[in-house]
Amino acid sequence: MGILVLTEPAPADDYADAVRKMAGDIPVWTSGDHPEATRVEAILAWRLKPGILPAYPNLRVLSGIGAGVDGLLHVPDLPEHVVVTRVVDPAQAVEIAQYVVAGVLHFTRDIGEYVRQQAESRWRRLPVRGASRCRVGILGVGRVGQAIANAFLPLGYPVTGWSRSSRPASNIEVVSGAGALLGFLACTDILVCALPLTQETHGLLNRARLAVLPQGAIVVNVGRGGHLVEADLRELLDSGHLGGAVLDVFANEPPPRDNWVWQHQKVLATPHIASSPARQLVAEQCVDALVRARRGLAQPNAVDRALGY
Repeated sequence: MGILVLTEPAPADDYADAVRKMAGDIPVWTSGDHPEATRVEAILAWRLKPGILPAYPNLRVLSGIGAGVDGLLHVPDLPEHVVVTRVVDPAQAVEIAQYVVAGVLHFTRDIGEYVRQQAESRWRRLPVRGASRCRVGILGVGRVGQAIANAFLPLGYPVTGWSRSSRPASNIEVVSGAGALLGFLACTDILVCALPLTQETHGLLNRARLAVLPQGAIVVNVGRGGHLVEADLRELLDSGHLGGAVLDVFANEPPPRDNWVWQHQKVLATPHIASSPARQLVAEQCVDALVRARRGLAQPNAVDRALGY
């Protein structure tokens, strides 16, 4: 009885090697090993298609390789008795905050334009965008959202948070509820999405809501691609209403080579690298989840299916 690694498109062999180092005498397989279905107790995965999980009648644990597990929870044939776990990485929040600050400064300090000028051997100074015109609004004020706020506050940027339900934060003012969202957006020059992807937040950033942002606003998505309607974002970038977008997550990963985000001058696109848990940590927590399941112990990294995270 052991662990099956199905992390594609992430490299399954690399993750399997990391799990083997942690697993002791627990067998570890990839799909190429064709293990006997009844021997699979745990699966480590990023996203799964329907029809896979029912093939493993003794499955106890489904472990994700990241903090978000929407690619696993949305599988319609996910058995009720299977524990779904996510990775809890103490370094994640700081890494994402670093990424967000870097992406925002790319636009607020015109770094992209200066890179283009350098390629043309041009010397032209642009006016600095003052802090009062950089009001940061963070969607999601959990651990990641508060770390992002803490990164911006020393730079003099005003920061406000929005939460679906009442959730105070120690470092910033927070508004909550659907009724407060449009007013929050109207006062946000830099919108950062750090929400988990749930049925309630899917497609949250559509044209109607993005259009409420002030002229020239910047959109940063480090949540999930499903939060953002990409076609609506493009329309508002092309019209000039939005000044830029920093995208680390996409509806389809990777985006097709002919996707507009690759070439758009107002988009900074990166391959889901804002934070990436070390494979050793992923492996350690996957093995721990299986051991706990065998012993009937509590699962500290278990996902609440009702909440989606």
